[in-house]
Amino acid sequence: MRRNKRKTTKMSLLMMLLLLGIGFAALTANLKINGTVDVSKASWDVHFENVSITEGSVTATTVPTSDDETTTEMTYAVNFTKPGDFYEFTVDMVNDGTIDAMVNLVSNTTYESDGTTTKNLPTYLRSSVTYNDGIPIVQNQKLDHGTSEKIKVRVEFRTDISASDLPDTADTIVFKFSGTFKQKDNNAVPVRVNFSTATWDEITTAYAGNPASLKQSMENGDTKTIQMDVDNDGNDETYHLRIANISTPAECSTQGFSQSACGLVLEFVEVVTRYDMNPGGGPGNIGGWEDSQLRGYMNSTLYNLLPSDLKSKIINTTVVSSHGSEDSSNFTTTDKLYLFSTHEIWEGPESSLVTYDTAYNQTRQLDYYKYHEVTTSSYSAAIKNLENEPCWWWMRTAYLDNDYFFFYADDSGAPGHYFSNHNDGVSPAFRIG
Repeated sequence: MRRNKRKTTKMSLLMMLLLLGIGFAALTANLKINGTVDVSKASWDVHFENVSITEGSVTATTVPTSDDETTTEMTYAVNFTKPGDFYEFTVDMVNDGTIDAMVNLVSNTTYESDGTTTKNLPTYLRSSVTYNDGIPIVQNQKLDHGTSEKIKVRVEFRTDISASDLPDTADTIVFKFSGTFKQKDNNAVPVRVNFSTATWDEITTAYAGNPASLKQSMENGDTKTIQMDVDNDGNDETYHLRIANISTPAECSTQGFSQSACGLVLEFVEVVTRYDMNPGGGPGNIGGWEDSQLRGYMNSTLYNLLPSDLKSKIINTTVVSSHGSEDSSNFTTTDKLYLFSTHEIWEGPESSLVTYDTAYNQTRQLDYYKYHEVTTSSYSAAIKNLENEPCWWWMRTAYLDNDYFFFYADDSGAPGHYFSNHNDGVSPAFRIG
């Protein structure tokens, strides 16, 4: 009897499970999702069009042509007769499709007249392909749909050659100008960036994606305005930021090398305010830049006054600074804002900076000051103004010969040194990325 009850119970459980399964199946079978999805037609159409030969070009035996629809390769043949001859044309690089693109490769190579064997460009010729304004074409520069860029293609008979470089016989060179493109992705960079008008995001994206491209479209010395209320009176004032450095040479990777003059470095054109390196005089230059009250003021009060979109792009910088007579080693700090050191502004020929700046060889001269050939005997490019008047401004460099001086740039741009409690100008620098 018990066995029959157990059997009956098992059958009941099986029936319940079966009914649940049928119910679940029925439920899932009856689920419906209603809606409409529209997928627009996508098209890929990147090509060259609108060839225009530059006036003064030699006559081509075969001119470059495009069908203005699918052309991504053109051939042309030129016979140069003497140094100084050139052949140049412009052509539009067009994206008439619906998909954003970017450059993979644009080249201007030669091949033999039978069109089968590639050969190197003869040494007496020079070839270039750039945007029409001279900016080089590099990989990953974007070409959004519905846009175009004008390209300039040039081949010239070099004038800076010796007799041994000249051809023995007449030589007709057949060129192949071609481009390859790919769909735009996160590696895309703009063709050019106008520092004065671009957003901070556009500037840092371009630099991170392709510093070489940025160097051609932005130059050391370019400026951009920002608004700050340094006086804390409720009124913003206009200040100017200047590109002080773009390059990152190999020495920047040296162990213990300061990063304060490496990468994309910006500086204030003006003196922003006056502040003692160490108000009250103590501790002089003991503890160097690291322990100075000015460093604390810059990385808190001044930093917080910067526009928020700029602050979000300022990166931490490893800064190496010199020491005075009471300290025995240089100081390494991590800063958002910092002051320049002597070597970042001035080069020799005098040796006093090397003698009294113990970190002189742990950094380099910034691109801007190098370009203006700023030295200890030629320094007008180092002048900075406060309220339109030349003003002394602090360096972060402690003076080795005593325990109370820091270096500064005076109102003529020359290096000098004075007591840490002097009320000199503050002109911050920082890196963005």
